[in-house]
Amino acid sequence: MKVIERQTIVTWYDPDERKPKEGDIVVVTISGKFKNHWTNATYDHAFALAEWYEDDGWMLTDIDGASFTIHAWCDLVPYGWEVS
Repeated sequence: MKVIERQTIVTWYDPDERKPKEGDIVVVTISGKFKNHWTNATYDHAFALAEWYEDDGWMLTDIDGASFTIHAWCDLVPYGWEVS
């Protein structure tokens, strides 16, 4: 059996120091409370997908109605995901 080792290294950025390219989907770590008519959840340094917009700020891809903090972000390009 042949074992193939693959290592991809990404850089995590402080959102106060650097923002992603506007509209790119990136991985973020978030904390916050999310409440809507389906769920009431609290996240503490959880992974999520988000986009950054200069006019609107951070937009979480799959979570609406949220009060959240973005702790850090990294892009998905090193994993072969190119945003079109």
